[in-house]
Amino acid sequence: MPLSIGFIGFGNINRVHAKSAQQLGFDLVAAADIKPVALDEATRQFNIAKTYDDHRDLVADPDITAVVVGTPNKFHAEHAIAALRAGKHVFLEKPMALNAGEADAIIAARDASGGKIVQLGMVNRFKSSVQALKHFVDAGRCGDIYSAQTWWYRRRGIPGFGGWFTTKSISGGGALIDIGVHMLDLAVYLMGFPKPVAVSGATYNLFDKLEEYKYTSMWGNPTPGGLKDVDDYALAVIRFDGGQTLQLNISWALHIEQLEPESGLRLMGKKGGIALRGLDSPLVVGEEAGHVVDITPMYSPNEPFVEEMKHFAECIEQGKKPTPSAEQGRTVQSILDAIYRSGEQGREVKVE
Repeated sequence: MPLSIGFIGFGNINRVHAKSAQQLGFDLVAAADIKPVALDEATRQFNIAKTYDDHRDLVADPDITAVVVGTPNKFHAEHAIAALRAGKHVFLEKPMALNAGEADAIIAARDASGGKIVQLGMVNRFKSSVQALKHFVDAGRCGDIYSAQTWWYRRRGIPGFGGWFTTKSISGGGALIDIGVHMLDLAVYLMGFPKPVAVSGATYNLFDKLEEYKYTSMWGNPTPGGLKDVDDYALAVIRFDGGQTLQLNISWALHIEQLEPESGLRLMGKKGGIALRGLDSPLVVGEEAGHVVDITPMYSPNEPFVEEMKHFAECIEQGKKPTPSAEQGRTVQSILDAIYRSGEQGREVKVE
């Protein structure tokens, strides 16, 4: 029996998830959004018969088994908890919430739901390039991993300047919580999710006026006169309880040469290391037969948005714990919180 699914929010990201769900043969039952144009799109593009302007009506729908939450960050906890209390499984887009306290509330609601699952939308874990590197790490080719680096340097990439993305009360943060969460999650996932204990970080909000921000393109539309009170650059060193360290550099906008690719990561181990250049070029480095070698894994490209939705359905059907789990989402959220707190206090802080 196909999974019957509802969507809370029907903006860009949930249209991507709807396309994946449709490709997998799921039953797209309903969509909820406060914008009529979004609901019109749900009906026109995906033939979704039921539309609601209130998420509470959607979670009360008895025809829905699982809910995909793809609303602005401020509403993640509210919408996920409402769905869990209504007896629905939840696929929750990143970041998990505005802070770790809200993440704890989501986990508590899940624990009280009688076996419902919560899967986080960290899509890059499902890329076959990433899985290729994970296989090398799990096979012990790196040995003990002691340090890692990850980065995403956009030269000009502030999304929807003046809208909810750049308004802290709605987004919870800027570049760090938007794109930094992806690279942070990938790094700790490949490291085996060691326990974070301390963070030294800094954040900067330098491009805070639209009329002073020179750009060539923008994801979304700018809002003249809108607010930007979030970071456009963040950096941190994260320490873990086993002595491992992770260096993180993330920007929406930075006076830097145009890098190709913009993002990447490295993991360094005693026996070898791995690297990801962009998100699709994996590399394994080490020693073989007395020689220093580079190994380029060959892999079949996949559709990660489809793969993560397939995993969600399999976890529901088989009663498996999903990955990324709510607990892993909470760990990532706690690191984000600590980076912001360290930046505000100008010192290293413990991860709560």
